[in-house]
Amino acid sequence: MFRTSLLAAAALALAAPLAPQASAATVQEDVIALTNAERAKVNCPALKSNAALNTAAQRHSADMAAKNFMGHTGSDGSNLVTRIERAGYTRWTRAAENVAAGQQNAAAVVRSWMNSSGHRANILNCALRDIGVGHSYRQGTTYGHYWTQDFGTR
Repeated sequence: MFRTSLLAAAALALAAPLAPQASAATVQEDVIALTNAERAKVNCPALKSNAALNTAAQRHSADMAAKNFMGHTGSDGSNLVTRIERAGYTRWTRAAENVAAGQQNAAAVVRSWMNSSGHRANILNCALRDIGVGHSYRQGTTYGHYWTQDFGTR
């Protein structure tokens, strides 16, 4: 009886649809679109996705998730400037960073940043032109979801 119940439970688990997971590219696109919607409200130009900033942001989010912390200083002591330059974003004239943790989706994290004066100021800084977004999820950590927005102007 126990074996039959176990097999039946396993069959049901396999048959049950899994919740779809958004790809990293989709999450980046969603955060950028929501961020640009906020910028449009104050007549700021849309930010353009930048591969180097995406790399820097994703690496920082992955670091925060792997080491179970949230902050602007990386586990290796790096800061925004170090990370964006390592990723190839050089000759910049302006740079800024937003980090967050715990928000489960793009809408929640952008809403959270918009409700924080410092993060909001970065999003609505019309002098910034480029953006990179990072998101990492790690089960069993304090926050689960770790987010980074890196901004720059060349």
